[in-house]
This record gives sequence, C-alpha cells and structure tokens, in this order.
Amino acid sequence: MSRYLVTTIALLLFIAGCSIKNTPPSHGGEAKEKKSRYRTFALENDYIIHALYYKEHRAYARAYTLFKELYDKTGNPEYLREAATLLIALKEYDEALEDLKMLTEKEPENAELYRLMTIAYVKKGRREDALKSAEKALELDPDNIKNVDMIASIYLNDGENRKAFEAYERYYEKHHDDDSLVRMVSILYHKMNERKESLSLLETHSKMVGCSEKVCLFLAQIYRQQNSLDNLASVYERLYGATGKSEYAQRAAEIYTYEKRYKKAVKILESSGADKRLLLAVLKQSREYKKALKLAKELYDETLDPVWQAEYGVLLYEAAEKKSDPKLLKKVERLLSSSIEKGVDEALYLNYLGYLLIDHEIDIARGMKLVERALKMEPDSPFYLDSLAWGYYKLGRCGKALDIMKRVVEKMGLDDKEIKLHWEKISRCRSKEK
Repeated sequence: MSRYLVTTIALLLFIAGCSIKNTPPSHGGEAKEKKSRYRTFALENDYIIHALYYKEHRAYARAYTLFKELYDKTGNPEYLREAATLLIALKEYDEALEDLKMLTEKEPENAELYRLMTIAYVKKGRREDALKSAEKALELDPDNIKNVDMIASIYLNDGENRKAFEAYERYYEKHHDDDSLVRMVSILYHKMNERKESLSLLETHSKMVGCSEKVCLFLAQIYRQQNSLDNLASVYERLYGATGKSEYAQRAAEIYTYEKRYKKAVKILESSGADKRLLLAVLKQSREYKKALKLAKELYDETLDPVWQAEYGVLLYEAAEKKSDPKLLKKVERLLSSSIEKGVDEALYLNYLGYLLIDHEIDIARGMKLVERALKMEPDSPFYLDSLAWGYYKLGRCGKALDIMKRVVEKMGLDDKEIKLHWEKISRCRSKEK
C-alpha cells in the first residue's frame, strides 16, 4: 500500500509540474495564461488515483479508459501519452500509433513519444517505420542510450550485428561510458565471435577510463572462460583497487595461491584484510611461520574458537628455532591438549600432538593412542601411518614399525626427507633384530 501511495503522489506531482515546468517568473497575465493551459475538473485527482491503481494491478483496459477520459476532459497530453502506453500493453498498436502521431504534432521535440512509436511499430512488424522513429528519437535526444538501444535491437532482430555494434560504437566514441561499451562488446563477443577485439576494447577502457565493476566483471568472465588465470587474477586486483570490495581481493588471492605465487597472495590479503583464514593458510604454505603464528593468535583472541588455539600451538612449534626446548614442548602440548578437550576432534591436530609426544619421547603410549584416533578418521593417510610406525620404533618394536613403513613408502616413495629418515632408521633397527 505504501508503494502505491508513493507512486500516486509522485505522479500527481509530476502531472502538476507538467503544467508549470516551462513557466517563467510571474509576470501578471502571462503567468495566469500558463497556469490555465489545461482544463481542470473536480474529480481529476480521483481519476488519477484509480487509473494508477488499475495500472499497478495490470487492469490495463480500465486504466486506459480513465487516462483517456482524463485527456478528453483536460487536454493534458501527459494523460494521452499514458493512455497510448496502455494501448501498447493491450496490443492495440494501431490506435496507440494514432494517438502518438497526434501527440508528436503537438510536441515534435518529445523523444519519448518516438520511443513509444518505435515499440508499436516493432510489435506490428513494420521494421522500416520502427527504425525511422528510433532514429528520430536519437536525433532529438542523442545523449540517451535508450534511443541507441532501440536502434540496435532492431538491427539485432534482423541479424545485422555489425550495424548494431556500430550504433553503440558511435555513442561510445562520444561518451566513453560503461553501458555502451558493455553492450558493444557483448555483440562483438557473443554475436560476432570477435574474442581478441572484445578483450582489447575492455582492457583499453579499464586502463584508460577505469576498471568499473560492470566492465571488469565482463572482462573477468571472458578470462575465466579462457582459463587465463594470470589475467583473471589481475582483473580481480584491479576490481579491488577500484571498488575496495574485499571479495575481489580474496578471489585474486585464491588464484595466486593455486598458482603457488604465495608472495602476491599474501600481499593482497594483508592489504585488504579480505580473508584471515586464507591468509593463515598461505602463510603456512609459504613457511612464514612467525607471521602465521601472530595471525593465529589474533584469530583466537577474536573468536575464542579452540581450532585457532590448536593452530597457534602448531605454529608455535614450527616457528621455534630450538624445537627440543622443554618449555616450548610443554606449552605446545598444553595448547593442543586444551583444544582437543574443548572439542577439536580433527585428525590433523590429533596426529600432530601424537607425533610430538612420540618424537620427543614425552608420552609415547598416549601419542600412539592419539595417532590411532586420527587413523580411524583417515585410515590411509601415509603421514599418520608414518607417525604410528615411528611410535612402534620408539617402543623398540621395529618389525611392526617396518611393516607399517612399507605401506607408507608404497604410497609416498622416499622423496619426503622425514619419511626417508624414518625408513632408514627403522630398516636398520629391524636388521639388528635379525
């Protein structure tokens, strides 16, 4: 209801304004003549309200009848224009054209009338008449892209893609706006299959005029279809720079991370604050453990999520220069144990704490239980199997350890330094047992 009232008030003000919009400052009799330009009648506002109600509820025939009567009673051409618009909606194109032609005789400079005539001609299939009225609208209002849209749509409907492109091109050469560029390139790319020229136009505009969302999202769409990740990341960076929207920084960082260009990913994530979790993952991947440690602490302080407490514990150990420091080991064990007690039941952290307890011989039995819990979640993980084998080795059960390590080496080979070290030590231990 509120929307209806707002619409009603807006049109009332609009119609009231029509009768005085060209009125100069008051000069006696001349001002009175302007004010009485159209006839009035007592129920005019009631008619308007009802006409708008019917129009909003798609009762176009009733709305038309009221607007036509409003015109007959007042002579105000705005009512007849509304009536003609409704006739087009009712598919009464001939009658609409008659009214519109009559209106153009009274208002020959009104481009909107020619746009409505274009629609009626198109609906009737009168292509040449439609083109003439669309060209007239453009002549009267050359800076309104709606007029170019009408001309272009006629050409496109006839398959004359080059002419439609050139219509937008002429407009673009004058305005260098995003809307005409996107329409122009859309025809070039989708209708004419001119991929290189499309990219060239979009790239040139983005660099010379600016990387607006409308232009650069189109550019990103093309690069995505071509799987051109470097260019796609570059476009997202420009979009972030132009809009400040962190989502674009995140998309660029995701691509850089996928391509293992970690420095670029870290740089844009740090500058944008787009995704701290992704930043933490990239910092870990690039082995920048001290930065990652600080960020994990920040995430935990912000959220109190025990996952970040576990991450902090892992990174505290990874960032340490002296990993055998008893104080360090005690603190890492406390952090990881606390996280697990708080409900962090993830194989990664269970194995990490388990391996720590095994490798530093803090509590081998407990460590192996934690690793076994991790293996229940991921029974084929070579890293967790390696931890379990290392536990058996620490307990002196080298045969059992070697059996498990054989499975690890089958999956991983000996490229990993730690796995290679474990394999060699366990193999030697097994040989001595024999």
